[in-house]
This record gives sequence, structure tokens and C-alpha cells, in this order.
Amino acid sequence: MFFDDQKKSLDLYMQDEQEGYWKDVWNQLRKHRLGNLGLYVFFLFVFLGLYAPFFASSKPFWVEYDGVWYFPLFKYLFYSGFYTKRLDIFFNILMFILPVFLLGYRGLKRYPRARKVFTLLLFILQIVAFFYYGYSRPVDPSADRALIEKRQQALREQTLENKNFVPSWNFDLKYMNDYARLNLVIREILRKQQDLQLQPYAKIYEKANHQPMPTLWNLEQINEAAEIESQRSILKAYANQKDSREYIQAEQKMNYLLDRRQWLNEQTKKITGLFMPPISHFHWEDDAGGSQALNQVIPWWHLTRVNRKDLLAALIFGIRISLSVGIIAVGIALLIGIPIGAFSGYYGGTFDIITSRLLEIWESMPTFFMLLIVVAMMQNKSIFIVITVIGLFGWTTFTRFLRGEFFKQRHLPYVEACHAQGFNDLYIIFSHILPNAIPPILTLLPFAIMSAITSEAGLSFLGLGEEGSCSWGVLMDEGRAAFPAESYLLWPPAILLTILLVAIALVGDALRDAMDPRLRRV
Repeated sequence: MFFDDQKKSLDLYMQDEQEGYWKDVWNQLRKHRLGNLGLYVFFLFVFLGLYAPFFASSKPFWVEYDGVWYFPLFKYLFYSGFYTKRLDIFFNILMFILPVFLLGYRGLKRYPRARKVFTLLLFILQIVAFFYYGYSRPVDPSADRALIEKRQQALREQTLENKNFVPSWNFDLKYMNDYARLNLVIREILRKQQDLQLQPYAKIYEKANHQPMPTLWNLEQINEAAEIESQRSILKAYANQKDSREYIQAEQKMNYLLDRRQWLNEQTKKITGLFMPPISHFHWEDDAGGSQALNQVIPWWHLTRVNRKDLLAALIFGIRISLSVGIIAVGIALLIGIPIGAFSGYYGGTFDIITSRLLEIWESMPTFFMLLIVVAMMQNKSIFIVITVIGLFGWTTFTRFLRGEFFKQRHLPYVEACHAQGFNDLYIIFSHILPNAIPPILTLLPFAIMSAITSEAGLSFLGLGEEGSCSWGVLMDEGRAAFPAESYLLWPPAILLTILLVAIALVGDALRDAMDPRLRRV
């Protein structure tokens, strides 16, 4: 009982000391102008990346259609058929969990145990929700299984009665749910809007290429008109055989297209309110149309990638990949490096000698080249493999610094006091020495994150990044591959990557100064 009371008293004392220390570090950090600038820029990137669907998406926040309100963006946030990358599903869940965590963590400041339980519950909720939405069978909000089965049944019955039956537009419309219809109308409106936004550049394009500007709206109109004309030519060819299968099917197909166009024109007028994401009206996986020739005449915020996806949306969602690579890879490195460095510095002797030789061997293997070897051997360009390899080969620096700190700390009076009170080694290492040894390690974190982000971007730039990704390295690789015709695609991701890395470097420099007692500012 006496030792338990002593342990609690010592824990409370250490907690108060640490809170005071970190408050002082934060105050010093706030006085660093360039550090503050870097911190604000970094938080801006984090905010844009975390809430990327709220800035770039083809789904509106809300829309009023025929007097009814819908919220398509929130309906599709966790649908893996729309967000096909599981990383996006993870972030879409996190952008609701994180604010709750921050508010709860601050509100439970006086209740340390409640804080821990609250944090653990939110962590479990994040993981469970991610596996549920990311790995379960996706349910499309615009697809109703009951309506699909009814349509199939009706189609079989109509085919038995009439072998020449071709579904009409009204037939298909009858078996669509509200979101299926709404998606068609919204797509029609957004394509018209894109065409209107690019109209100022239409004359330049048409003069240079002698053809209409290939926006999604124009292409759809051209293809639709060509299909209608094709069916009309069939009708003319079989004008004397109106009972023939060719004539009947051509007439039904033409009527289908005409009825569909008339319905779309009527339904767009029923949209009385439409609130879209402010930066881009495309999801990064949506087809944005365009062409190489069109990219030559439009401004950079309308550019499309080599695969004709929207570049601006890809840049915003690419922040998620950079943040994930930096944070998760460094997290893996810390999980490996902290225990090894702590035990090596605390126990010394044979264990320390073995650890030192392991560090020398491991540090002789360059991380970037190991990435190349692993990707080449596994024939897999998954971003998670890249993150894991960066983490597995990036822990040595943390271990070396922590080992030195433990050597210095283990002979200090407070450690001797812990031994005198009978505390076991694990408790002393992780509850007392580690909190005092960790500050120097924190100054390494920003630069380790920079290194991880740079490694992933460099690997992707060389063509070894995850295919179909919106990583900034992949975007730069597309610009490099299309050089010189579309080399301008290289600059937007390169500039954003540079800004992010400079911001992290400024934060790291300011954090180092704030933790150095010799550089404290009054």
C-alpha cells in the first residue's frame, strides 16, 4: 500500500512537470515566426487533405430536387464503389472521428483515466468502421436490388411476348430509385457548367484544331446526335419493311435517346438548389474529359491528367497519401526504434554491443534502394508496401538518439530514487526515463516525415508508385512521361510537394529551437 501511494504521488508529480514543460515549449514555438508560418501551412495541408471530399467532389453537399432535399455527398462518403481506394475510406471516417476526439480530449483534461478510455473507444470505432466500410460488400445508394429484380422479371416477360422488344426510356425510368435519377440530372447539370466555364477558350481551341472543344457535354451531344442519325439511316433503309426486326429496333432505340434527352431537359429545371464543393466539381477518379490539345489553351485549374482525370481534385486528394506515408512510416519506425534504443541504453553491456552492430549493418542499407529492390521483387506497387519498407528501414536514427539519452538519464537521481522504492525495470523505463528522453527525439520527427514523403514521391516519380493513384509522385511521373507535350502537368504537384516539405522543415527547425534551453526567448 505504501509503495502504491508513492507510485501515484511520483506519477502525478511527473505529469505536472511534463505538462509545464510542454506548455513552455509551445510558448517558445509560438515566438518563432518562420516556425509559425510553417505550422499554419502544414495545418492547411492537413485540413485540405482530411476534408478533401468537401473541397473536390462530383457529389453536392445538398440538392433540392422536385421539392425534396437530398445529401448525396454524405450518402456516398463511405461507399467503396465511389471511393475505390481504402485510404480514402479511412480518411472519410477519420474526418468525423478526429473532431470528436479533440473536443473530448480537451473536455476530459481533469480526468486522465476517462481520457484514456475515451481515446481507446474512438480508436476502436475508427478501426471497426474502416473494416466495415472498406472490406464489406459495397451498397450503391443508386441501386435498389428489389427494383433490379423487378426490372429483370419484367424484361423477361416482355421478351417472351415480343422478341423484338427493346426497353424504352420510360421502362428503365420506372425501375430507377431516387438517387439513380438524381445522379443523372446532377451529371447533366455539371457537364453543362463545365462547358460554360470553358467557353471563353472555345474559339482559341477551335481555331487551332478545327473542331469543337471536346468537353464532356460536347462529346455527349456529338455522340448522341451521331447515334440518332445512325438509327434514322436504318429507318430509311428499311422504310418499306416496317414490320422487320431491324426497323422496329432502330425506331425503339431512336425513341429511347429522344425521350431520355427530353426527360433530362425537363428534370434539370426541377433542381432549385444545388450546393457543390467549392474548389472542384470532380472526384479525382471521375472522368473529366479533355484532351492534350485542350490542356494547351485552358488555365491550370482546369487541366486534366494524362488519363483525363481532373488534376485539381487529384492534387487535393494527393495530400492524403503524403500525410499517410509520412505519419504511418515514421510511426512504424518509432514502434521499432524506441524499445530497442530504450533497452540498449538502459541495460548496456552485451545487449548494447549487439544492438550497436545491428545498427551499423542496418544503416548501411539505403532506404531508397531497398524500396526499389522490394518493389521489384514483389512485383507489387501498393502504397502500403512502400510505407512499410520506409518504416522498417527508418528506425535506426531514433534508436541511436534514444540510446544516448538513456545512457545519460539512467544514472540521474530520480532513477536511483525509483530503484530505491522497488519499481521494476519496465516501469522505470517507460514511465519515467522515456518521457524525459523523448523530447530530443521529437526534433527528429519533422525531418523523418520529410524523408518518408520524399522517398515515396521519388519512387513514384520513377514509375514505381501505385498505379491508378493520385500521389503527387505519380502526377509528376505523368508529366515526365508526357514530356515535352504535357510537361506543364509536372509543375503543380512539384510545387505543392516543395511547399509542404519546406513547411515541415520550418516546423522542425522551430521545434528544435524551442526545446533547446540555450535558445529560449524571453
